[in-house]
Amino acid sequence: MNFREPCHFHLTRLLLAAACVLTAGCSLTTQPAAPVLPEQHLLEAGQLEIHSDFKLPQSHRLVSELVAQRRDLANLLGVEPSDEPIHVFLFEKSADYRQYMQNKHPDFPARRALFVKTDTQLKVYASWHPRVGEDLRHEVTHGYLHSAVNDIPLWLDEGLAEFFETGREKQGSHGAHIHLLKTRLKQGKWSPDLQRLETLDEAEAMTQMDYAESWLWVHFLLFNPQVRDQHLIQAHLIQLRKQGSAFGIAAAIDKEFDSIESALIEHLKSL
Repeated sequence: MNFREPCHFHLTRLLLAAACVLTAGCSLTTQPAAPVLPEQHLLEAGQLEIHSDFKLPQSHRLVSELVAQRRDLANLLGVEPSDEPIHVFLFEKSADYRQYMQNKHPDFPARRALFVKTDTQLKVYASWHPRVGEDLRHEVTHGYLHSAVNDIPLWLDEGLAEFFETGREKQGSHGAHIHLLKTRLKQGKWSPDLQRLETLDEAEAMTQMDYAESWLWVHFLLFNPQVRDQHLIQAHLIQLRKQGSAFGIAAAIDKEFDSIESALIEHLKSL
């Protein structure tokens, strides 16, 4: 390599060129910067601390809905909410979100948004796209639940998140899940089994049918008039919060029906 270059050739490039001589080969192209968290802007909204790389208005209707969701969840489930901060990291570009997650959390599943619980923080990662409302309502529900109750069963955690992701005006009704479950039921490819759902402990192992069925059980337990104990989920969560463990919902609800599976299917057909 010839080092007799014009004097405007930057010193750092000279040093890089010298390093190339000592190695088998090298490119002088600049490596892309490592992705970083979107922390240019901070919006505090109730329990949420929303970090973003773009300006998000304090009065944005989605932010207002997420704040109200905390009250809705507490009123519905009878669980006293926590004041532990939930950190929401919002990327303006989906590509930046994907790059950050692949770089910092390569073992995580590839999802449009994720909730992450560590020993010290509750975090939600998402990007701003046409379905961001659905994503944030789902993941923030996890945040609200885990800030108040430890060790929530996976099916119940996801069933409640699916319940709230559709927005306040839907009141828990999830059209996509209803259609999927009715279709599979008609095809003879699905039958409900809450005891099986209770054994699941890895979100990566849950199928779309598992999410849909978890939602249906939550909707059934909260709204079906044949369920004598309309506060079964509430009692389960309160016992979890106070004692760290709780009774199995499948065993508790099975005592109320000759066939709990048939009752759930009838509930599905009524929706």
